Amino acid sequence: MMREPDSKGRRGRPRPSDLAQPDVPYTMRMADGRTVYVEVPGRFSAKTRAGEVALTPEGVRFLDRIRALMMDVPGAPSPGYIAALREALGLSQQEFAERIGVNKLTVSRWERGALRPGAASLDALRKLRRQAVRRGVSLPG
Repeated sequence: MMREPDSKGRRGRPRPSDLAQPDVPYTMRMADGRTVYVEVPGRFSAKTRAGEVALTPEGVRFLDRIRALMMDVPGAPSPGYIAALREALGLSQQEFAERIGVNKLTVSRWERGALRPGAASLDALRKLRRQAVRRGVSLPG
C-alpha cells in the first residue's frame, strides 16, 4: 500500500519550500498626506489560521524603517522613531552617535525614552536624515 505524499515533512513540520511567501504589497499613508507603496519581502509575512496575510515583528520593523526615512524628524521624536532611523541608516549606536555629535550612551537613552534630544541634536538628526535620503538609502530586504 502506497501513501500519498503530504505537505508535511518530518514530525509534521512544514517543508521550507511550503513556508516561502510571496512579497506582500503594502501602502501606508504618511502624516503629510503622501501615500507610500512598499513591497514587504515575503519572509517578513506569514499566513494566519484564517488564511490572511500577517506581518511578522521583522516585517513591522521593516515598515518602521521606511516610515522613519520618509518622514521628517518630528519636533519630539519617539524612542521608536530614533531607533528605526538609526537601523534604517544601518548604523550602530556608536556610529550614529558620532555622526550626530553625542555620546553612545545618549543615543541609548534616547532609544529607551530616558532622555529627549535637545535642539542641536534634533538639527543634527534632520541633517543626517536628509543626507541619507539624498544619497539614496537601501533598506535590508
